[in-house]
Amino acid sequence: MRISVFITIFILTILTICCVSIVPTDVQCLEDQRSLLLQLKNTLKFNSSFSTKLVQWNHSKDCCLWEGITCSKAGHVIGLDLNSKSITGGIDNSSGLFSLRFLQSLNFANNNFNTQIPSAFINLTSLTYLNLSNSNFSGQIPIELSQLTRLVTLDLSSQLERVVILDFYFPVIHLLKLKNPNLNMFVQNLTQLTQLYLNGVDIPTPGYDWCRAVSSSLPNLRTLSLSNCNLSGPIHPSLAKLQFLSVIRLDENDITGPVPEFIANFKNLITFNLSSCNLVGVFPQKIFQVQTLKNLDLSNNVLLHGSLPDFPEDGSLQSLVVRITNFSGALPHSIGNLGMLSKMDLAFCNFSGPIPNSIGKLTQLAYLDFSFNMFTGPIPSSLFAVPSLQVLILSNNHFDGPLPEISDASSSLLFTLVLSRNRLEGTIPLSLFDLKRLDTLSLSYNNLSIETSGHNSSLPTFPQLTTLNLASCMLRNFPNLKNQSKLVNLDLSDNHIGGEIPNWIWNVGNGSLNYLNLSCNLLENLQEPYAIPHSLSTLDLHSNHLQGELPIPPLMAIYVDYSSNFFSSSIPVGIAYSLFFTFLFSIANNNLTGTIPISICNTGFLEVLDMSNNSLSGSIPLCLIKCKTLKVLNLGKNQLSGNIFGIFQENCGLQTLDLHENLLEGKVPESLANCTALKVLNLGTNRINDTFPCFLSNSSELHVVLRSNMFHGGIHCPGESQSWPNLQIIDIASNYFTGHLVTKQFLNWKAMMDATSDLKTKTNHLRFRVLPFDSLYYRDTVTVTIKGQQMELVKILTIFTTIDFSNNYFEGDVPETIGELKSLYFLNLSHNSLTGSIPPLFGNLKKLESLDLSVNKLIGKIPPELASITFLSFLNLSHNKLSGKIPSGNQFETFGETSFEGNEGLCGRQLNKSCSAAEIVPTFKDKHSHPKDGKKWEFLSAAAVGYVVGLAFVIGPLFFCERWSKWYWKLVDHVALWIVCQNGQRSRNRKTKGSYEECSAV
Repeated sequence: MRISVFITIFILTILTICCVSIVPTDVQCLEDQRSLLLQLKNTLKFNSSFSTKLVQWNHSKDCCLWEGITCSKAGHVIGLDLNSKSITGGIDNSSGLFSLRFLQSLNFANNNFNTQIPSAFINLTSLTYLNLSNSNFSGQIPIELSQLTRLVTLDLSSQLERVVILDFYFPVIHLLKLKNPNLNMFVQNLTQLTQLYLNGVDIPTPGYDWCRAVSSSLPNLRTLSLSNCNLSGPIHPSLAKLQFLSVIRLDENDITGPVPEFIANFKNLITFNLSSCNLVGVFPQKIFQVQTLKNLDLSNNVLLHGSLPDFPEDGSLQSLVVRITNFSGALPHSIGNLGMLSKMDLAFCNFSGPIPNSIGKLTQLAYLDFSFNMFTGPIPSSLFAVPSLQVLILSNNHFDGPLPEISDASSSLLFTLVLSRNRLEGTIPLSLFDLKRLDTLSLSYNNLSIETSGHNSSLPTFPQLTTLNLASCMLRNFPNLKNQSKLVNLDLSDNHIGGEIPNWIWNVGNGSLNYLNLSCNLLENLQEPYAIPHSLSTLDLHSNHLQGELPIPPLMAIYVDYSSNFFSSSIPVGIAYSLFFTFLFSIANNNLTGTIPISICNTGFLEVLDMSNNSLSGSIPLCLIKCKTLKVLNLGKNQLSGNIFGIFQENCGLQTLDLHENLLEGKVPESLANCTALKVLNLGTNRINDTFPCFLSNSSELHVVLRSNMFHGGIHCPGESQSWPNLQIIDIASNYFTGHLVTKQFLNWKAMMDATSDLKTKTNHLRFRVLPFDSLYYRDTVTVTIKGQQMELVKILTIFTTIDFSNNYFEGDVPETIGELKSLYFLNLSHNSLTGSIPPLFGNLKKLESLDLSVNKLIGKIPPELASITFLSFLNLSHNKLSGKIPSGNQFETFGETSFEGNEGLCGRQLNKSCSAAEIVPTFKDKHSHPKDGKKWEFLSAAAVGYVVGLAFVIGPLFFCERWSKWYWKLVDHVALWIVCQNGQRSRNRKTKGSYEECSAV
């Protein structure tokens, strides 16, 4: 019986094996699935050259074997992957795609559908994975997607990039929106989600709402990626419920709050990115110490403070980025415990102290950027021994000492080495030239020098580089770069290279040279023959000794600076054909002659044109006035003549117009009011005959210089209420302006009233950024009279304020409202006919450094409040009618006689004139005069008259004697004149020079 049972089992087993062997092992595609896929292919729009997967979809092959298709054992299509197939359309609600009801995974990422997401996705109820990222879908995300309740992974991200065109930053446009339904409605049914990617989707939701939405509906969430979603903060504590979170990406949102400490409780946290979130407060150090954390990015949060902690051993961190934050302190020695670290970016922070030698333990480190900090000490040699290091950027710090030798340089992976703007010294080690993989080398602005040999002082051979920056490296000759075939950027500025520019320099890079800076050297000419390559976009030769004709710029030039040389030719007529793409063209401070060619206006993008300080003549080309692209036009210090013809366009973009020190005549065009962005207007030292330009009263941040012309009339503008609110510099000296200074006028100058100034703003100068470069600026210059001397301000602080009304015909009292201009630095009202007293409110001008009220008709005492101006370093009150004792204390102790001379009633140490009772003689009657003083002089005058009368009676009998008669009347005249002079000193009426001489002789 048992045998028969075993035989039966054996036979059944054999039959089963045989039956199974007959069934084909390959899954067969069902015909309806094939038809639906072919229908989908026929409706999709794609480029067959790039979409090879789709091209191979045909009847000759089982559809389950088509590339991008995954089938179930039953022959149903369950996976469709058309990622990056150059699809440009063909998806709508009628598409065969939505009949593939067994589909579980769909990937349409990185295409260009350019349409809304179809609502028919609701038919794909089996989906667990849906990826439509970066495929140019737009509009509101349909509510139907929220019905796909089996979804585990959802990715609807869009990679947004800020568009910048000609220095205009266009706002980021979010293609997809999640507003109706909102985030809460959208995710409430997607309870199975573990990965949610909505980067770049517009979800304008406050922190309380979005945190509660995801924490209450998505308990199993592991990845939360919501970067650039218009979310706001702060992060709500409800987010702490998501204990499974391993990836948190909230970068580029307006979180505007502190980082909560509960983030450190996420035990599975791998990636944490809060860059560009306007974070504030102190970053919790415990988050650094999460054992699972691999990637941390807190960059671009300038108000976020923090420091690096002691790192535990065997830390998992692979990428640490805190650039552009307010992190500070020293690098801990425990930084060497981060053995997995491959990227460390601490740039633009406030770190200080030395780099610990333990950094050499980071054997996986490939990228290190410590630029723009305050690190000190030598660069540790252990850093160059890190075998995996590819990028090392240590620029703009305080590193000192010699540059260490690089051990085993020939096998080093170092690709980028940037050490510029430190305090490194000594010679550049020869091992640096053995870095065979080196592509970028920047050693500028240190105290480094390069060993040279031979009579040609040739350098060791550099590896093949794309960028070489050796500015301020004490070079006296050109380095040996003839064999550089890949060079794109070359900076040899601020050295001592003399002689001629060799013609081989133009062949460096074999046509790839894009940036060449030879400025601030001792170069004298260009070796002939030469051909400047068209590939150069930046050519900077300024501040040399170059002579001869002006070189024609390269055809593709964007930035051309030939200024501060000795070029002596005229401007070539055809030069404009090489400036079509140019943003900046400067030929200032040369010896150029002739006229400005009209062809200069044929440029298409010119924003900065500086031809100042030459000997150019003729008139200003009309087309320059009409040019729409110009932001800076500087033609000052030439011999240009005639009127300023032309009409400034309504969309005028001028920010600087400098025409000073020419021979210009006529009037200021009223169309200049169209240039609403104007910051600097300098028409000084011309022959312009006009009234005050009230039509410019609403220009922003204006600096007005009209000095030394023939302007006339008053400066009060009719109907003036809020005029000149941003005025910072006004210099109208040496003209023919008349009238009173209106009290209310100064109250409109709001920019001069703000006494608050952050320390950082003091480093900002009036300048224009030349595009598309971030580091190249055109700096405005203004000539002003400061502390009695005329000087040119090359770097004008944006907080610099000055008023110069000197050498005009203003009269009346000095307005006390000037004392409200609390950010004023310089005030000059000298050489006018101003009367009255010095307002005590001037004591409020705490930032005032120079005050000149000389040669007016001011009376009264010097206000003691002026002595409280601690920054006052120049004071001139001379040649007025001031009286009383000169105030003492603070800055007044430093001023000498010249500051007060010409005021007969003043006394004090500075004038070597005692202020005792016998010497304090009032020179006029005013409210400060003591009443008894007048009686005293009246008594003396009466006594003198009585004396004369008595004398007449005594010598009366001798009156008819001619000789004695002459003697008598001479005596009477003498006494009478003495009385008149004494009384005259009390009068406010002016005396002639002759009468003063007669009184002084008595």
